[in-house]
Amino acid sequence: MTKTNPLLLCGLIAGAIAGAPAFAGTVRVTNDVMVQEKTVAADGTTRIALVPAKRVTPGDRVVYRTSYRNEVGQPVEGMIVSNPVPANLVYRGPAEGSPAPEVSTDGKTFAPLAQLQVRAGSATRRALAEDVKVVRWRIASAVPVGGSGQYAFEATLK
Repeated sequence: MTKTNPLLLCGLIAGAIAGAPAFAGTVRVTNDVMVQEKTVAADGTTRIALVPAKRVTPGDRVVYRTSYRNEVGQPVEGMIVSNPVPANLVYRGPAEGSPAPEVSTDGKTFAPLAQLQVRAGSATRRALAEDVKVVRWRIASAVPVGGSGQYAFEATLK
């Protein structure tokens, strides 16, 4: 299951280059829902590979992967890759090999999960992974023309 969102990068077109000359191209963003597939090799070792999710049922763990590629025509600086957590998924944490994202429970305030709080009635409590509604990663260096990368988080299907 793959979805392409050409302008999903928060602030890239509207904010980061506002007032700058128009650029040909875009930053292409695709999202894939993957599952872990375990196979046993002839020597008895178990290998785990990520494969596209073809069929998942509630309670299944998935890896939600966001890939990007700079097709703007020049390097892009200050890029932020941002994604809402799909309504049918519950965020669980960063996927293996992916840095922890900044997260948000309201789409406005972003921080590491341990630093966020949510209101529960009249009280405030520490945010939990299942409270996360949006994830984002800041790309520290300029993304060159044709440059690409990916980030991923683990989730559970509701």
